[in-house]
Amino acid sequence: MLRKTKRRTWLLAGFLIIMSVCTVLSRAAASVLVAQVRTEKPGRGKLSYSSGGNGTVVPVQEKTIFLWAGQQVEWAAETGSAVKAGECLIQFRMEYLQQTIAGKQAELTQLEIQTQQQEIAARGTARVPSAERAMENLKDAQKKLEEAQAQEMKAREEYDQFAGSTLTGVSDGRYGETGEQSEGETGGRNPVTSEGSPDDQLPADSSGISFRQEELRSAFLQAQADVETARQAAAQAQTDYQFAVKEDSAQNTNEANAIQSAQLGVQSLNVQAGQIRRELEELTAYQNAGGKICAEQDCTVLMSGVQTGAFTTGAEVMVTGSGGWKLKGLADTKDKEKLKAGTEAEIRLGAGKKKTVKIESVAAERSESTESGAGSPSLQFCWYARLPENLAAENGNTFTWEVDSTSAQEYEQIIPLSALREDTAGAYCLILSEEKNMLGTVQTAKRVSVTVLEKDAQKAAVTSVLKESDQIIVSSEKYVEEGDRIRIKE
Repeated sequence: MLRKTKRRTWLLAGFLIIMSVCTVLSRAAASVLVAQVRTEKPGRGKLSYSSGGNGTVVPVQEKTIFLWAGQQVEWAAETGSAVKAGECLIQFRMEYLQQTIAGKQAELTQLEIQTQQQEIAARGTARVPSAERAMENLKDAQKKLEEAQAQEMKAREEYDQFAGSTLTGVSDGRYGETGEQSEGETGGRNPVTSEGSPDDQLPADSSGISFRQEELRSAFLQAQADVETARQAAAQAQTDYQFAVKEDSAQNTNEANAIQSAQLGVQSLNVQAGQIRRELEELTAYQNAGGKICAEQDCTVLMSGVQTGAFTTGAEVMVTGSGGWKLKGLADTKDKEKLKAGTEAEIRLGAGKKKTVKIESVAAERSESTESGAGSPSLQFCWYARLPENLAAENGNTFTWEVDSTSAQEYEQIIPLSALREDTAGAYCLILSEEKNMLGTVQTAKRVSVTVLEKDAQKAAVTSVLKESDQIIVSSEKYVEEGDRIRIKE
């Protein structure tokens, strides 16, 4: 009996030992096979941004001075030199300055003379129209035609009267002819008409009247010839008049174009003369100042593109800075929305201490890009701020800067950036899901789709069906996918 009791005791103890070993082994297997994860709950708030970069110290105001061409530089301030208000920046040689002024004055005088010439040309030319002369010639030709026609009519009437009286005398026998002879001679002739020829109006053997007949005949023929000549002259005068009208019209058009051209020439010359007068005023001011260009206010020479003794071509410039110094920070394009007027920035000039400044303005400027090696211009975003008091600086000093800012909007759901995942279906995150079965509670990873609104370096603002109580997987000891068993790392 005692043996059976001991045997049962040993069997129970063995069973318990085996169960303990299996439990240890199962827990060890679970720790190896099931991923341990760390979780966080979604929150509400704003995103935080941090940006930084480099910058340089620049003057508050910059002025570019363009030098006149054709001048010899006697002296020029060097780059980096400080110049007080009223002190000389550039000294020209007076000899060449006076020659330039004399040349400009001569050029202005020549332009004024050309202007006067153009003004005279703009008045037009005085002339008698050709049509007026042609009209006088036409009237004279028409008058002569009328006179010739009147003379022809008169000659015809005289001839007709003489012919009529001659025929009457012949029929009365007043020329010693018998009635039979006269009747025989006149019986074969045509009656006398105004259109008939003078040779057919009298008997051929009338010697007593032949001389007078020939005289009247010649006068009538001459009158007819004069009428024809006068008619041709009148027709030619009419043609000449019509041509003269066209010629005058073309001449008037050319005259109007010439006047308009002269007026435009006057305007062009006035513009040139005005430009030269302005140049003379400035050159004269240089001359009155002894050939010096002086500083209008205290400034520093930032760049001097001239050398002593050189002759200027008009392309040389001198750049000065005045009004103190300011900070110019250079920023990346991605940071332009985060940099606004009023934002505070921390700067460190050289090895000095950090200083806090307030950004006054943000701008986009073009700068020469050297990355491509071609010097092509690129867009550079920068911000400006006042130089802190009691901070010594010079033009071109470099500094580093940092800006910490928050988003303008407060978001309902913010999750750690490490929890955000993405695949072909879109952005999502994994949350802890618990299910109970016969073996107990099983923890698995569940997918929840999200829409990303904005991100910073550590968090992302999203919209989704996440609840405040959901536990989002932010990290794991090994890669976890949807449906994998997991357990929270203790």
